[in-house]
Amino acid sequence: MADQCDTLQPITNSDETEGSSIVHSGDGRIKRRLSCSSERNSKTAEEPSMTCTLLSLQSVSDDSNSEIDEERRTDSIKINVESNNGTDVKGVPNTEEKENSSEPSDIIQDQTETEETSGPDDRKDTNTEEQDAEVVRKAQEEGCVDVVFPGAVTHDGCYRFVSEILKCILYQRQQLPMTYDQLVYSQKKLQTSKQERGAVTRRPLHSADLDLRKCHQTLQELEELLQQLEMLFSLSRVPRVLLLMGGSLILPKEMYEVNMEALALAAGDQSLRASSCLRQIFRTLFVADLLSDNNPVRLMPTTVLALAHRECGVGWFRPKLQFKVPTRVKNKIITLSTEGHGAEGEDWQDYVWFQAPTAIKGFTN
Repeated sequence: MADQCDTLQPITNSDETEGSSIVHSGDGRIKRRLSCSSERNSKTAEEPSMTCTLLSLQSVSDDSNSEIDEERRTDSIKINVESNNGTDVKGVPNTEEKENSSEPSDIIQDQTETEETSGPDDRKDTNTEEQDAEVVRKAQEEGCVDVVFPGAVTHDGCYRFVSEILKCILYQRQQLPMTYDQLVYSQKKLQTSKQERGAVTRRPLHSADLDLRKCHQTLQELEELLQQLEMLFSLSRVPRVLLLMGGSLILPKEMYEVNMEALALAAGDQSLRASSCLRQIFRTLFVADLLSDNNPVRLMPTTVLALAHRECGVGWFRPKLQFKVPTRVKNKIITLSTEGHGAEGEDWQDYVWFQAPTAIKGFTN
């Protein structure tokens, strides 16, 4: 019977032999068998699961090692990890949770970026609205408009400022039926059409011809004035220019002043572009609405006076040594200045007023 116990007993169950390994002892007998049993019935795809094999050391023929085998069986590790109802396998990252967890941080980051990008723009818009409101208040209460440039300008730039403001005032105060540039264009177009028609025949003058003559005369006077102003700005600094409309020099109907005492002057390569300064000027005038008036305006002559150095040598303008700026009429002032530059240190004692010899006579169609 003893020999029969030590003999090898074959295992006929293919399910049990699959995945098993036999360990031989030194005397040729089989002492233990290491088997790895697996579950053949896996779960369906709707309930995904992962089952690890049960590893155990089983005793085959040696009854004396039963206690050791029992301990090994007790210590055998069974790893059964199931992925069910959102349970994650250890070591496998859950991308869905990562995406969900990253959403709040992304939202906070987007909000922060939105605040950073929109904040300065909102503050800029608010500051612009406040500045525009102050411009309107000052124009209505004090009759003054301040235009502050961020840098210096040239002498030629100052002339362009005055000439464009003069053209604008004549049009806004209804002394010209259209803008200066439109008048020049229409005048050239009419002259071209007359030349194409050939010889001029004698015929009675009509109202259209009279308006044409008035337009031509006004344009000639204005062009001559602008040319002489440009000459004056090249000979001397001109800190102030007055436009007196109607009445007399002592008591005009309306008076406008362009004050440039606080403007910093520099060479061309170190100064601002005149075009950008003009845009700033007319934007401020548009916001302030300084030149508009609901009352009807009649045609009246416009006289120009400029403050320049007494030794500038200008010949066309007439010096007015005893002239004083009228105080009995409301003066509307357009002040042009450079940021951070004041006029306190300037000495204007040697400067006198020069008057244009001809006044600009307005006309209407």
